[in-house]
Amino acid sequence: MKRLVLGVGAAPPPAPDTAWVRWEGEDTALPVPDEDAARGEIDEAAIAWTKGWGRRPLVDGRCFRDLLEWDGVSLWWFAELYLHHGTSCPRWVRMVEVAHRLLDAHAPDEVETVGLPAADALLVGRVCTARAVLFLGPQRAPSRGGAVARVRLRARWNGVKLALGAVKAVLAGRPPRPRADDGRGPVLFLSHAAFWKDEREHYFDALIPALAGEADLRPFVVAVGPEAAHRRRGAGERLREWARLPWGRAPYVPVSRYTSGRVLARTRAATRRVRQAWRTLRRLPAAQAAFSHRGAAFFDLAEADLAATLLLQLPWAVRSYEEMAQALAVVRPRALVLYAESSGWGRAALAAARAASVPSIALQHGILYPTYFSYRHEPGEEACPRPTVTAVFGEAARRFLVEKGGYAPESLVLTGSPRFDDLLRRARERDRGTLRGRLGVRDGEALVAVASRYRPIRRTHRAVGAVFADLVRAVEAVGAQARVKPHPAEPPEAYAADLRGQERVRLLEPGLDLLDLLHAADVLVTVESLSAVEALVLGRPVVVLNMPSNLRDLVEAGVALGVPAGDDPAAALRAALEPATREALAAARARYLSDFALGVDGQATARILGLIRRTAVIGSNR
Repeated sequence: MKRLVLGVGAAPPPAPDTAWVRWEGEDTALPVPDEDAARGEIDEAAIAWTKGWGRRPLVDGRCFRDLLEWDGVSLWWFAELYLHHGTSCPRWVRMVEVAHRLLDAHAPDEVETVGLPAADALLVGRVCTARAVLFLGPQRAPSRGGAVARVRLRARWNGVKLALGAVKAVLAGRPPRPRADDGRGPVLFLSHAAFWKDEREHYFDALIPALAGEADLRPFVVAVGPEAAHRRRGAGERLREWARLPWGRAPYVPVSRYTSGRVLARTRAATRRVRQAWRTLRRLPAAQAAFSHRGAAFFDLAEADLAATLLLQLPWAVRSYEEMAQALAVVRPRALVLYAESSGWGRAALAAARAASVPSIALQHGILYPTYFSYRHEPGEEACPRPTVTAVFGEAARRFLVEKGGYAPESLVLTGSPRFDDLLRRARERDRGTLRGRLGVRDGEALVAVASRYRPIRRTHRAVGAVFADLVRAVEAVGAQARVKPHPAEPPEAYAADLRGQERVRLLEPGLDLLDLLHAADVLVTVESLSAVEALVLGRPVVVLNMPSNLRDLVEAGVALGVPAGDDPAAALRAALEPATREALAAARARYLSDFALGVDGQATARILGLIRRTAVIGSNR
């Protein structure tokens, strides 16, 4: 009788007819010829599960997409984002997929689990039951410990905060509106408050100042979110945010200035509707059965996730929609310009703009990778809020949005990236020797720039934290210097433990300009960051750690060197510093940038300004 043992910790001594697999949940190693391809299939299965959940009949043949809407917009378009990124459900799906693949590979007669978390063991057991394989392990669902009650309490607290926000907005006076003394029409830029620095916005960058110089248009900026990025917000920062009134001293108007009494009343009405839906759905057998995958049910693990999707995400989505509708009514823009348009806030803004007949322009702001869930649209999802037009870097993004996103080809305009334009312009103003001196790098020393998130923002992403200690040792072995630019959304303290006791790798202040570091560096090391393409624009070799990652296309195109997860980066660092390797990378780089960003010809800002002008004409005639 063949036995498969899934355990944690060190492997036990070999036993006859027994295969032992180290269990790491959804990241468990797969005994297949092409694990990278298998991981892609597993991620696709999680995407398909989320998409399918919204189409499953729940009440009288109607699915979630048909049950809840607001102002003619299905609230599913907001629920799917939270369900996929904010809950454990996709993780359970991936874990079920892993368990099935292990059974396929080992074909055991019985499966035993040793030391697995209760939820993991439960799911493995249910997969075994679905396949008629004897399971030896715990099959009791872990206690959720009042998780649903905690969600309901958070939902009530959110309602209190919304009411307080409405009071603050009233005390702050009438929300600002564009000046009307020069006859220029406003263009509303939707920004994120955390991405402003020194009167410049991280993603819009030179675009807002450039539009300010137009004869017939003027920028008007509204920002969402807190000034401090989520992962850098402590209790003190939260208290300061609540203690001060939004007087609008920043170069933008906080969206909270538009939290009017109407916004409060309509959000409360939507919240009551959503609570009633929650009370109905949680008891429906069809809704409970929807939380399953390939014969393994997990509603008992996901009830709090369903509660959070309805009670937390949907009222927030309606509030975002109503605040944006109020802002559009006050500003009366000729066009809306935004990035992150596929996010919850972006979809809310696009829906409000469509209802107000304001044309919208989305700007690509990062790399579009194959499993980018929020950009994925299947046939029949045309109602999901999308921009009037989208400015994309190049042909690569357009192919993805047409083939995977279901975008109409005529809605996509190739512009290049204004950020890349600015990189080239500002690079010409830098003195490389001076910058290296400021960074403490001596003549003849190689400088490695490190720019990546320390922790991943979600399961479908990777980050440098898991391999940062290996990188530090590799830099020491190569004899190079390295400077680490922390991600602006993360605290720099995350790197401190791995840097203790060494001298070659130093942490830079978060506010340091990444361009200065890239211009001074000989090579960039990252995991998943747009900084990889920025380095390519500046002609710097790129090393991608923790492969496979969402930058695998760069490695496959021959424009970057890849280091598989767990491998020593030292060899790749040495290669990236050798002349022969650098020449080969440079040749591939020119071809890649032609497809990715129109060859980076320095005209992207001008193209986007032209697009805004043309779109604003439509808005002025409404």
